[in-house]
Amino acid sequence: MTNAEIQSMARGSTLSENETLLKRIFDKDSVFNLRYVTSRNGENRYFIAYFDGMVNNQIVDLNILRPLTLCERDSTPSDLAQRVITTDTFRITEDLAQACTAMIQGDTLIFTEGYREIVAASSKGFQTRSVDEPDFEKNIRGPREGFTESIITNTALLRRCLVSPDLKLDMQSVTTFSDRKICLCYLDTLVDQAVLERLRKRLARVEMQTMLSANYLEERIRDSRYSPFKTVGMTEKPDIAAAKILEGRIVIIIDGTPSVLTVPFLFLEYFQSGNDYYSNFWLGSAQRILRLVGVFLSVSVPAIYIALVCFHQEMIPVKLLMSIASSREGVPLSAVLELFVLLATFELLNEAGVMMPQGIGNALSTVGGVVIGQAAVDARFISAPLVIVVAFTGLTDLLVPKMKEVMLLIRLFLLALSAMVGLYGYIIGVFFVLAYLISMKSFGVPYTSFLATWKLQDVRDTVIRAPIWFLHKPSVREHEGGKR
Repeated sequence: MTNAEIQSMARGSTLSENETLLKRIFDKDSVFNLRYVTSRNGENRYFIAYFDGMVNNQIVDLNILRPLTLCERDSTPSDLAQRVITTDTFRITEDLAQACTAMIQGDTLIFTEGYREIVAASSKGFQTRSVDEPDFEKNIRGPREGFTESIITNTALLRRCLVSPDLKLDMQSVTTFSDRKICLCYLDTLVDQAVLERLRKRLARVEMQTMLSANYLEERIRDSRYSPFKTVGMTEKPDIAAAKILEGRIVIIIDGTPSVLTVPFLFLEYFQSGNDYYSNFWLGSAQRILRLVGVFLSVSVPAIYIALVCFHQEMIPVKLLMSIASSREGVPLSAVLELFVLLATFELLNEAGVMMPQGIGNALSTVGGVVIGQAAVDARFISAPLVIVVAFTGLTDLLVPKMKEVMLLIRLFLLALSAMVGLYGYIIGVFFVLAYLISMKSFGVPYTSFLATWKLQDVRDTVIRAPIWFLHKPSVREHEGGKR
């Protein structure tokens, strides 16, 4: 039953009428509990409603039931909430839909005979996952905490990282089949008000049936909805989220998921990692450059190989050309088709490894790749140089896991152009991708804003990672490449 249907129901002020409505709304719900309570003087009657598993039974018993039974005076719902029950927070409402939503989220409802007002007393006590380190954002050095599925726990973790009254935590609800709470987190003195206003407008337009993960919201509020490039960031680490906020960005915490969103998201953030800031700046810069070079090679090597072998053999050294030609002797497939088959096989093995249990999946990916590759070469179905090209491509894919899907699409795009017109097609494809990146924006901020200047202050945390003491100097630009 939806909130609109609940609001359309006619309500009364007697306990029996309210009981009938609640039982109608939560019909066939075995964990819904409703209990009548009579005060010590026998004159006041109430009933409480809550869900098993969503409340802390000790709070219900000691802070709600016991005070109600010991009450010896007539109390309005307002007096009841302020002077009788002893929960930390409460809300008084006449809206049955709002009250039911609060009960679903773990509150206990208190109905009083003769009054339409409902007291929703805080009694949340459902089980949550403990705070631990995310599997995909592990640090060699630095904090090991990660966000959980509880929005209250996540806001507390973020508040611990940023101990400042300037940190604003703006709780909102997104319209879904059942309203899902989100929290906008930002520093009031640093946030770009134009970006914040754009975000609020997009959130106000969001309507969906459900929101089971952060990706549901990301796809609704992002720029360039059909682009393979992300314009909304995502992290599970409180320290990284805090660093984003200190740069003037906005963090969106969503109840029920450990992944938080960050806006705006710029292209260089693909290549930045928390480990860059917990090691020497020389090493951090070298690792970042290595990621950039790795991504370039990952999308380019297959296309360049096909362009040279099929169209520009004169550019290959003679000995290497003779080696490639001898390895292809007896292979029934063309070089282009051969490469596409091998890339598809590699992706199938990778996907199978992800879907299988961790121990079996790792063995399947490793052993399967070795066995299939060797067998294909021995059977003269695939040439040996091509196995090396695909293996190198798969290795460089691992440098930037966040870009895996994007690299796959760009790789296939450049490979198709190279297969048609050789290196000219590859160069045209590279320029097309660069032009597309330059045209993109994330919440009004240019996606490749780091290309607009070569001033030292503005490139201090882009391709390289400058020393920490240099990062803290004021920047001459309002928007720069992300620091994480």
